[in-house]
Amino acid sequence: MEHFEFDCDCTNLPKLPGNMVVAMAYVPFQTELITYKSDDALCNGTLFPELDKKFYGGKCCG
Repeated sequence: MEHFEFDCDCTNLPKLPGNMVVAMAYVPFQTELITYKSDDALCNGTLFPELDKKFYGGKCCG
């Protein structure tokens, strides 16, 4: 895996805002900046391992 340096300090961001409101949808900030190599990113469908979530679909039982 590759690691790129960015100018901003994104490591100190909280995953979620501190003043969350009821009935609002929130998406956590991406804090891991480690990346796949280009070939691995194409095979996995994402540049970031943190976002590499395998889909194991199934059928509804009922």
